[in-house]
Amino acid sequence: MDTFGAIDARRAVKHDDPDHTMTEEEVRRLLDAAVQSPTSFNIQHWRLVVVRDPDLRRRIRAAGNDQAPMEVVVTDRFA
Repeated sequence: MDTFGAIDARRAVKHDDPDHTMTEEEVRRLLDAAVQSPTSFNIQHWRLVVVRDPDLRRRIRAAGNDQAPMEVVVTDRFA
């Protein structure tokens, strides 16, 4: 299942390709898809951040109790 198929089907994907680098067009498309997700009372109180710096990615992971998805989800999918 591709990323956008997973988003449309509202499925969790836990297996990422660590060697894949998204193009700017893919990043923009993914961010556009993210803002379409429903929010409680349509408040839309989210903020999306693209993190490309590997050191900052490691620091984010460390701040999240060393959970691997913190580094992968926050960065690899939006990098």
